[in-house]
Amino acid sequence: MRKLMKIMAANVGLVLLLVAGCNETSTPVASNSGSQRAADGEKFLLATEPEGAKGVSEVRQHVKDGDAVVVVGRIGGDVKPWVDGRAAFWIVDPSLKACGEGGDDDGCKTPWDYCCTPKEDLVKAMATVKIADEAGQTISTDARELLGLKELQTVVVRGTAKRDADGNLTVIATGIYRRPEKK
Repeated sequence: MRKLMKIMAANVGLVLLLVAGCNETSTPVASNSGSQRAADGEKFLLATEPEGAKGVSEVRQHVKDGDAVVVVGRIGGDVKPWVDGRAAFWIVDPSLKACGEGGDDDGCKTPWDYCCTPKEDLVKAMATVKIADEAGQTISTDARELLGLKELQTVVVRGTAKRDADGNLTVIATGIYRRPEKK
């Protein structure tokens, strides 16, 4: 019986210690890493919209590997249009309507995935955007954090086209303009 009481007392003590630890509040350590990342992203943000922007679909039809491009699109094309831990994301031609736009309320929780658009049409209207450092490596900070971007936001991207054997388009961005949202 004594042995059982000791075990129960030890377990109660452990539970109390865990509960106390869970309720403990801590003061976050001051860090400027978030503000530093935002400052690093500022060099890629353009104050004015570059002239001559064309939609993703048009650029995909005519651009060659290595061409300078100015392309406009909306962030999306997938439930998760971001590359985790990297300054890279997908954009979709602005002519395509996200699910639920245009008056049809389909109850879609992730309209930026364009699930109402046939996949073969969506793929032809998408491009990958990568923000690279001086060495040509994709920056290892999430684009949302680096540039303050969000799903369905319209961006104008200035950069260099990179085409693969399948015709997919990647834009290595030298500048990004965030279009103001229409009210």
